[in-house]
Amino acid sequence: MENDTGEMHDIHKDMVDDITGYLKENMDCFVMVYKGNVISVILPPTVSYKIASTVPGVKGDRAQAGKKPATLETGMEIMIPLHKNEGDTVTLNTLTGETN
Repeated sequence: MENDTGEMHDIHKDMVDDITGYLKENMDCFVMVYKGNVISVILPPTVSYKIASTVPGVKGDRAQAGKKPATLETGMEIMIPLHKNEGDTVTLNTLTGETN
């Protein structure tokens, strides 16, 4: 829905398959429309997400450069720094998929 006009746009599932893990409820995105059809969805450069689940970090584990797997509130799985825990917030670069 456009914030200014309230106009609704239909977006085909194939267009957002690669970004669904980044999408949050009430998130502001830029949508490119050409002749009434959505041609692109542009995410904000960075978005903060709550960590839904992760494993405890082992302090001596440096095989993966101090990172551990985690699942975000959206269900997307990423690698986060060892010091982050469940319930913490992590900022993710939506262009690279890396944490800041």
